[in-house]
Amino acid sequence: MHHPKKDAGREPSRPSPYPWLSPVATRLRERSVEGLLFGCAVAEALAQAHNGLRPRVGLKLYGRNPLEYRFQPGVGLTSHRTHALLITTQALLESRTDKDRFANSLRKRISWYQRAFPISHVQSFFSSAVRKFRNVSYDNSLDLGFGDDPLVRSLILAVGLQGGMNNFSNWLEKSVEVTHGDFRVLHAATLTAYAAQIAQLHEDDALDPIKTIGMLIDATEEPELLDHLRGLESYLRSRRSVAFVAKQFGWSNGAPADVMSVSILGIYSWLRHPRSYRNAVERAVLLGGSCSAVAVLAGSLAGITLGKNRIPRHWTKGVSFFPYDKAWREQLIERLKDWPHGVEDIQAARGLPSQYLGQIARNSWVSLFGLIHAAIRLPVKSVAFSLRKKR
Repeated sequence: MHHPKKDAGREPSRPSPYPWLSPVATRLRERSVEGLLFGCAVAEALAQAHNGLRPRVGLKLYGRNPLEYRFQPGVGLTSHRTHALLITTQALLESRTDKDRFANSLRKRISWYQRAFPISHVQSFFSSAVRKFRNVSYDNSLDLGFGDDPLVRSLILAVGLQGGMNNFSNWLEKSVEVTHGDFRVLHAATLTAYAAQIAQLHEDDALDPIKTIGMLIDATEEPELLDHLRGLESYLRSRRSVAFVAKQFGWSNGAPADVMSVSILGIYSWLRHPRSYRNAVERAVLLGGSCSAVAVLAGSLAGITLGKNRIPRHWTKGVSFFPYDKAWREQLIERLKDWPHGVEDIQAARGLPSQYLGQIARNSWVSLFGLIHAAIRLPVKSVAFSLRKKR
């Protein structure tokens, strides 16, 4: 894991849509935490088989609708974004409301997770070798890397800190700095945190997509994000599809693997289908490219707003958090829902123990299915490449 230094730019300075000390009822807080966890996990498990494919290739291999778990057939096998969500929650609970302690815990946990997933190092080595061979320059400052997606971290921070902190921007900056040094990444993470804040404070029947996008515009100052958000407002009013918006922004061959594009597409997928988790996630997955990152953002925001019970039951029953069982997850949610309200609560709400051996076994299992899918994709990709050469 790299340790970045900040590029030129400036921190976000506009106020959030709501004060971070605005209270959240315990019932609503518990529902949003649980909805975020399952919304993220289900979306990632559904998207894995499509991730990295062009939209047409994905449709040829798997069809259009409805989506099912295909990475490991019949089982919703989660990957690094869901486990990054768990890692961030653990670091937050262990922080004792100290943002520096939080950042140190988060850095160690991400570093360990990446070391325990050897295939990521193999992929990184070969990608680097290919770029050097082709003499291609590469700027990874906006990348959504392996287990270090700052947008996922911003979601759980927004939900966990709402109602308990008045210096949220400092926490978010610490979180982003663990893996990214570009101020544009901080702006994108801030945007997604504001979206999560609105999602938590508005249940589905009270969420107005047009009003929400207006609030996000007012809270955003980064020129690229602001320009895209203004475009989204127009597309929402005319009820344009997620695929149409991606095409208008030049992303018709798949969602790009950078935080700016993912934040825009994920937020639009959520707001375009604010009362349907299924539609929000399916439209994101069918974009192809880095659709896993987009689907996770859309599914997480939808989960926060709608709660776990509005996610199709066969999806929530089939999703796997291994090596963390139901009792472990329920304790995690219980400890976070009232955090932090006082010294006694903070001391009682320590992070749960990590299952290191089980994590390594899970990582190996995911790697195996990754190799299987690489073999499945090869014939279709080869045909598509041959057709492009003939043209």
